[in-house]
Amino acid sequence: MVTPSGLRRNEIPKLSKRFKNDGDARKPDYRIAMANPWLNPEWQPPASSRTTIVMVHGAIVDGYETGLLRKRLRQLGYRTRLFQYRSMMRGLDFNVARLVDFIRETEGDIVHVVSHSMGGVLMRRVFEEMPDPRPGRLIAIASPLLDCWVGHRYQRLHSRVGPALIGQTVRDHITNPPGSVWQGGRDFGVIAGTYPFGVGRFFPSLPKPNDGVVLLTETQLQGIADHISYHINHFGLLLSKRCAAQIARFLATGAFEHVVTPTASAAR
Repeated sequence: MVTPSGLRRNEIPKLSKRFKNDGDARKPDYRIAMANPWLNPEWQPPASSRTTIVMVHGAIVDGYETGLLRKRLRQLGYRTRLFQYRSMMRGLDFNVARLVDFIRETEGDIVHVVSHSMGGVLMRRVFEEMPDPRPGRLIAIASPLLDCWVGHRYQRLHSRVGPALIGQTVRDHITNPPGSVWQGGRDFGVIAGTYPFGVGRFFPSLPKPNDGVVLLTETQLQGIADHISYHINHFGLLLSKRCAAQIARFLATGAFEHVVTPTASAAR
């Protein structure tokens, strides 16, 4: 059965009661929790600490596509800051160094980082090589953490046009792809998509499963805390209520919720 939030009953994270003020009475309002599954009070940042989320966007775009997700996380009580960088003209090392400085200058006792697409590659580099000492967790959404098939394929289109299409940061990434095992100390969670709609669809040979831009296998970094995938495309993950709820849950607990569907034999 599908709820008004677009989630199936067995996909809804376990939610505490939401309350609304009605004079001096406090009444449970389950409608809010059903429509906004990320607003679980148990996933709110600690009241005793200043907690900030640094958001890192992907290549080519400017970060405004993360606006809805940032709004949802602010509704839960987080402060958010958007790190913007130039992926077309600046290289990977340059942007990683800028992100290190940006995180260092971010106020907060706890600093989480949530990244999308190529932003996850920058985030990984930072926390493997120059990690911020404060506590916090990391989430990469649809990030080509191991390599980028689409980047390679666009680069081969034309000796000049191809590299210009993907930009310097992506070129640096695919020229020297990182290792397959997470070497950092923070809890690292990955959310991947498997609905194939995006710029990679121009290439019929795009391996499956993919989110239209990034292959599922490119997100499967070993040694991380958790990994989950949804049948949603590359940018759709940023708009998904389910993903917002999973992000809120991971930042609070260090794990995603994995829904196990009983088999027919088990049901009998």
